Amino acid sequence: GEIYYICEPKSRDPAEWERFIDIVKITREVPEEEILKNIKPPRDGVVYAQCPNIYASMKGKTIAEDNLPLLLFEHYVPSNRYESGGKHGIERVDEFHRIEIVYIGTKEQLVELRDGLIERYKHVFNEILELEWRMARVTPFYMQQAGIVGNEEGIIKGTIDFEAYLPYRGDRNKEWLEFQNISIVGDKYTKAFNIKGQKSYLWSGCSGIGLERWMIAFLAQKGLDPDKWPKGFKKYLPQLPEMPRFL
Repeated sequence: GEIYYICEPKSRDPAEWERFIDIVKITREVPEEEILKNIKPPRDGVVYAQCPNIYASMKGKTIAEDNLPLLLFEHYVPSNRYESGGKHGIERVDEFHRIEIVYIGTKEQLVELRDGLIERYKHVFNEILELEWRMARVTPFYMQQAGIVGNEEGIIKGTIDFEAYLPYRGDRNKEWLEFQNISIVGDKYTKAFNIKGQKSYLWSGCSGIGLERWMIAFLAQKGLDPDKWPKGFKKYLPQLPEMPRFL
């Protein structure tokens, strides 16, 4: 996936856009050469994860020692990611919703937090959603380039993906969907945004929960009939809200 780039129009006068509008009406297509005549070069980009904005809000700050570890989350803003030809159904889309958890603290605190979160996720997947799922450890590209894969730091840092089997896609050996992850990224962002501790050297980590992907994993395995959904799930959603009728 890539970021979306933002371009401003050269003019906001509708008359300047008449030729472009006429071509779209006639051809039912967007003429790339014509639109490029009417827009300025890219000036901004839409970040496809929530965590950079969280770090940016704390740029240059020093966190009091008794506030560590710092636990934050964000779930209001949709994420946008340009998937080019990779879009598929509702499991891979250009706009999606995600709960982003960010934690900042010492290395030891982050390891404890990550392990605790994993245990809570296991409870949700096993006891509430009753998913067929697995964990897969992946190495971010920046760790590979830094040559820290395989050493003690590399074992602590990195990303764990949570994957669910999608029965409708076919082969159980191949058709797994990554529906969330959890990471410890070391000092990558605390250093980049100059976030310091009163005494401690700070690391950070994050966990992204993809809500559309949770939904597709659940529905793919449990079906569309609410009467057949797990009891653990129905404890939180006993029945669906009444839907509007269309005539």
